[in-house]
Amino acid sequence: MDFAVLGPVRVTDAGQPIRLASKARAVLGVFLLHPDTVLSRDRLIASVWDDPPRSALPNLQTYLTALRRAAIEVETVPYGYRLCLGPDRLDLLAFDEAVRQARLEAARGDAAAANRLFAEGLALWRGRPAEDVPLAATTQARIAELEERRENARLGWIDVRLRLGLHDELVGELTPLVEAAPLNERLWHRLMLALHRAGRRAEALEAYRRARSTLVAELGVEPSQELRGLQAAILDDAPVPAPALETIREPAWLETVREPAWTGLCLLPADIADFAGREGETRDLVAALDGTGTAPVIVTVSGPPGVGKSTLAVHVAHLVRERYPDGQLFVRLCDASASPRDPSDALAELLRALGVDSAGMPSSVGERAAMYRAKVADRAVLVLLDDAAGEAQVEPLIPGTPGSAVLVTSRGPLPALPGAIAYALDVPPAADAHDLLAGVAGVKRVASDPGSAEAIVRACGRLPLALRIAGARLVTRPAWPLAELARRLADASALNELRAGHLDVRATFEASYAALSAPARRAFRLLGSVAVDGVAAWTVAALAGATTHDVDGSLEELAAAGLVTAGDADAAAEPRYRMHDLLRGFAAELFAAEESGQSRAAALRRVAATARGHAAEAARELPLAFAPPPPGVPARTPPCPEGGAWLTAERGVLVAVAETAARTGLVREAAELACALAPFLIVRGFHDDAVRMLGTAADAAAAAGDATAETRLRLVRADAEVDRRRAGVVADEFRRLLDRCSQAGDQHAAAYALLGVAATLEADLGSALAAATLAAERFDALGDRHGLLSAWTEVAGVQFYLGRHDAAAATCRRALAHAEGHSAVHRARFLRMLGIACYETGHVEEAIGHYRACLDLCRDLRWTTGERLALHRLAQAEAALGRHDTATGLLARCAEMFVNAGDTRGEALISYTLGEISRWRGDERAALAHFTTCLHRLDPLNEHVWSARASDQIARSRAALG
Repeated sequence: MDFAVLGPVRVTDAGQPIRLASKARAVLGVFLLHPDTVLSRDRLIASVWDDPPRSALPNLQTYLTALRRAAIEVETVPYGYRLCLGPDRLDLLAFDEAVRQARLEAARGDAAAANRLFAEGLALWRGRPAEDVPLAATTQARIAELEERRENARLGWIDVRLRLGLHDELVGELTPLVEAAPLNERLWHRLMLALHRAGRRAEALEAYRRARSTLVAELGVEPSQELRGLQAAILDDAPVPAPALETIREPAWLETVREPAWTGLCLLPADIADFAGREGETRDLVAALDGTGTAPVIVTVSGPPGVGKSTLAVHVAHLVRERYPDGQLFVRLCDASASPRDPSDALAELLRALGVDSAGMPSSVGERAAMYRAKVADRAVLVLLDDAAGEAQVEPLIPGTPGSAVLVTSRGPLPALPGAIAYALDVPPAADAHDLLAGVAGVKRVASDPGSAEAIVRACGRLPLALRIAGARLVTRPAWPLAELARRLADASALNELRAGHLDVRATFEASYAALSAPARRAFRLLGSVAVDGVAAWTVAALAGATTHDVDGSLEELAAAGLVTAGDADAAAEPRYRMHDLLRGFAAELFAAEESGQSRAAALRRVAATARGHAAEAARELPLAFAPPPPGVPARTPPCPEGGAWLTAERGVLVAVAETAARTGLVREAAELACALAPFLIVRGFHDDAVRMLGTAADAAAAAGDATAETRLRLVRADAEVDRRRAGVVADEFRRLLDRCSQAGDQHAAAYALLGVAATLEADLGSALAAATLAAERFDALGDRHGLLSAWTEVAGVQFYLGRHDAAAATCRRALAHAEGHSAVHRARFLRMLGIACYETGHVEEAIGHYRACLDLCRDLRWTTGERLALHRLAQAEAALGRHDTATGLLARCAEMFVNAGDTRGEALISYTLGEISRWRGDERAALAHFTTCLHRLDPLNEHVWSARASDQIARSRAALG
């Protein structure tokens, strides 16, 4: 299989073209532009999309799969992917090899061989590299580099042909070249020379006149000394020799760097004696810095301030010193205020260390970079660049020859650094963090109070800088018990305690914050308004009162500064911006200090309103909250995976926004968001979140005197407790709410409270049925279909417990006829209950059909609670038909779901059904064991009916066994 990238991207197999889709060809183009180079996922995405879509990562995987299906051997390697090719398979590598050989022949004096090799190499160019595939702007630097290499090769070929006397041929070739690049003095020089040596003296002088006119008009400069000297020689009719066959023109300073002025130089800072942990990271980085290959190895280590990037990089650099015996160089790329240094200054620092006198130092960045590369050329050198601000700052400091390596630390990733292996550093695991604290404070001292040590590690968020400071404070206070520092870190802002000597976590954060632009600083402050682990762009946009497009630049700047990380996507395929706990605390301080009270309230009001709108729309597949529905509620929809995925991804943010709004007095906003979100939390089993959030909002409403909002929130909160089988806990709550609503004349809310009371009357089923029936009548009169369906659910359930299976079936069929257009959760519930009614009346096959329909709906809804309940009932029905093995298999799957959910009641019901199967199989002793297990797992205070049934079955088994 052969590949070509010097023009349109081509791939052929035995001469036949391989056809690929546009984006797959683009990904292939990136590999061909960087052959034999490890490309990370981030770099591939940045090379293919200027504005990556949410689905960039899965799309990339699809394109890589397409390449492999076409037998294109893309390797998966540590840190990314690689396509290994040789000069016999890729035109770019063939070009490089031909030009290299041509220059060798030119240096040996064989102009004819050099002419042939240059011609072969340049003939491979069919246009601009990868010109027919859609690539991002980040690839333009690589394409420009290749085009520059082509032009240098063309110039070398011209000089070879001048030596061979092919002047007339060159005049025809050079004339359009100078027209296309009129500011290129090297081309004008060769054209003048070719004209002069072809006997066309007047035209050569005219060419000089045109060149001078263009340079003066466009740049305001006179031609170079070389060009002026050639003109003078032509005027004097003096002999003008052809250029030497060694075509690379060397600056005068190159003579000063050819002598080995230095050997074995080490500029690395000292390694840390108490370096602890990071074994995996150290091993990976040491392996990455292998020093082999056709280009310098470049490894980047990125992470937030204080995570230990520099410490790890210095440690690794010392470990690999023997691989780079010619020297280990070091330079910091940011000053004490976190402002990036000019690459020119960094180059000057390195050149002085390499023996260059200041008087001989070139002035421009380009010349300094060239001198630096000449100094370290063909040497085994390791360069450690600490705290880089961006790719443009790093690129001039990379050696130009293989055998060397560059290790770069930066606060943010450097995805556009060509050929770099990227490594993102996170906080260490808990065990390593504990070892770091012990290494500074003392092993015995930390071991004396492991609980307090754990609290200190937790308060520091496992951030190495914070842990080192905490250990240092303990060392300077030998009389302090660990509990004292743990208390201080918990009672006050942890940042107030995390400073010792010149080490200060807040100061480290402040330096990074101060270097940001004003919009990025505000975005950072706003991220401190809500205590959450990570946010999507919409949250920041809502806080700022802007669009997601408006805040993209600020978020990218924060990521580049290491103040947020953006390396993963959430369940909705949205980029997630995460922040370390201590950084979030710092942002919260700034939010309180630098935003006015009015500004803070406005930001929270905006984000709460936006969150409510998004949550209400995403939850349209779910039932409404257990309270009178507000006006304008949109109709329920069929199951919607996208909405469920978004709610799953944003659950933590939505709960935190609701609680924060409640605590800051935004009662209406908090109540609306909490009620919009509660159905999702309850259906998906996040009862703790729901109860806490609704309780916080209800307390805030009570404090503000908003009785309507408080009642609504307490109804929904009590319903969440009923849903997780804790009806007894909220029995009194529902009665109080019923009294309050009745006294206030709120008949609608009173109907919900009455239904709640019915759900708590498990020991008085007659009263429960009467209350649920009355609630259903009131909902029907009020036109509240959601409330009516909820009431019929309770009515059917009580009818089952009373043994009125035909009545329960009638209720379910009636409800299913009314459930169209309402949440599929209602339909799933009624299908399951209708299946139970059919089962109990001997229509087992019909029951199985209803159970299977219920299962399908539950799975579409991702409602695992409903799924495992229906699966249990399906197993019971299969067993009743004698399909015991099938039933046992279903129960095993179901039991696993109950165990994973922590549902002991469900586990008890599994035991009950296993007891029934054992009895049907004639094994009464096994049946007794299962029924006994069922009874032990049930809560007798909340499971009156099932406890009574299990007790009856135990008595029956004992009687049968004598």
